[in-house]
Amino acid sequence: MRWFGHVQRREEEDCVRRILEADVRGQRSRGRQRKRWIDVVKYNMEDLRLDLMDVENRAEWRRRTRVADPSPRDLNQPEGEREST
Repeated sequence: MRWFGHVQRREEEDCVRRILEADVRGQRSRGRQRKRWIDVVKYNMEDLRLDLMDVENRAEWRRRTRVADPSPRDLNQPEGEREST
């Protein structure tokens, strides 16, 4: 997510950004499709409720994409006192 934000903030003429936004012609193979990196980025952006306009504010983008552990357990309790799931 951090790299995606970095690339999106670059100039539109930048080669890395042009490659990221390139449209590859052709069809994908039959059957279950392999997960593409950009599909995972889009899923994560939906999950974090981000859109492309949020990329421009670097500090906010970094704050919202730095998710260490989304599990709901209480990390302030010692290891032996945590509830098991």
